[in-house]
Amino acid sequence: MKTDHERLAARDETLAGMVERWRRRLDPNALPGLVKTTGSARRTTEVSKSEIARYTGVSARWYSKLENGEEASFSEEFLDRLAYTLRLNDAEKLALFHRAIGRGPTERGAEPDAMAAMDSDMQRLLAKMLPNPAYLSDVAWNVVAHNSPDRVMYPWVYSGNIMRWSFLYPEAREQLVDWKEGWAVPFLAQIRTAAAQHPDNDQLKELVRDIMEGCPEAQELWDRHDYYVHPDGDVRYMRMPHGGDDKVPCRIMALAPLRNTKLRFIVSFHGA
Repeated sequence: MKTDHERLAARDETLAGMVERWRRRLDPNALPGLVKTTGSARRTTEVSKSEIARYTGVSARWYSKLENGEEASFSEEFLDRLAYTLRLNDAEKLALFHRAIGRGPTERGAEPDAMAAMDSDMQRLLAKMLPNPAYLSDVAWNVVAHNSPDRVMYPWVYSGNIMRWSFLYPEAREQLVDWKEGWAVPFLAQIRTAAAQHPDNDQLKELVRDIMEGCPEAQELWDRHDYYVHPDGDVRYMRMPHGGDDKVPCRIMALAPLRNTKLRFIVSFHGA
């Protein structure tokens, strides 16, 4: 007969045990907008199951079944959102995927010509932008390279694709203030403009399809037929982890290296 310690140790190695442990260690302040600046600002309790469910786009009942160890099938999209919300590092995310679906996540690589534009000088330029988050993305908004801002404060820089994060991760709606008009509308207009410029780009087509299928509001906004080339100079607002529900201005600088003008060099300046 197993001892209590042995039973607990065995659960720790199950998917349910791993996810529960990661949820319990998560600081509520790490999720933008979860802790309000007034009233509950001194909250010290752990993040609840229902809150993780909301930030990952599933029902509280479904998520509870996951932590209870009930059998279920998991999509890569959900596991990506879960790993992001729980603030897992690369090794933990790999363990999550292998425990849930028996393999690692599918790699979404940037286009070869985008990678060819990267060199040590470009990486040094990105690093010079710190502490402001900066990244280089290809025509389909795959992140080719980025500097290393605080991962807790700027987790979206590490998401792999800024547009997928903005439309397919529920947490983006918490972090991006006035998500629909302030962010989704100009983002979709940028995507439409890029699609017109690069009609044969398969990764861009896949991006549009994924957003239309995964975000109900996107189809309505897409039908507005807006066009927008770039966000350079725009000022939008965000909620930052550990910032409660305070709104922080975000000033966007958008550049393009002459060696490959399809790339976007984006720097975000936060604060007054």
